[in-house]
Amino acid sequence: MTDSIFKKLAAVTMGTALIFAAGEIMPVQAVQLTYHFSNTNKTLIGAFSFDQAAAADQQITIAEGLKIFATYNGQSYTEANDPLALVLTDSSGKIPERQGLGLQFTPGTFEVYSGNFIDLNDVQIISYTSVPEPNFTLGLSVLGLGVLFAKKQLSSRSSSTKA
Repeated sequence: MTDSIFKKLAAVTMGTALIFAAGEIMPVQAVQLTYHFSNTNKTLIGAFSFDQAAAADQQITIAEGLKIFATYNGQSYTEANDPLALVLTDSSGKIPERQGLGLQFTPGTFEVYSGNFIDLNDVQIISYTSVPEPNFTLGLSVLGLGVLFAKKQLSSRSSSTKA
């Protein structure tokens, strides 16, 4: 029984190694980080994204690839509406407490300063939600394990019908 388990483990290990060895070597691609944001009453909603490498200096600017899309009271805004827009992060690209966007769209319309949304009538809290990026390798591993278990169940059924 133990010998059978080791043979299967060796086969799975060898198969995994072959998958990675046979696969095309892809250049390392930067991780794109995306955040959704909104004010308390949801009159401002939007998203921004940037390359994680740009977060090394903890300040991402439009020149470093910051992309912003926001809607406020039915009107759309992008990074083109505020050429000085920036995001303050830690060095890994996460937004620490009391940091975040720095926006001033159409002076006098609204501003976002870290954790605060400011318009002519109100100051509200801005909340940020990180959008996870899919992990391709993990997906392949789960798929491979699913195939392995399905094959095991199929072989155990066929051996039980022979008996």
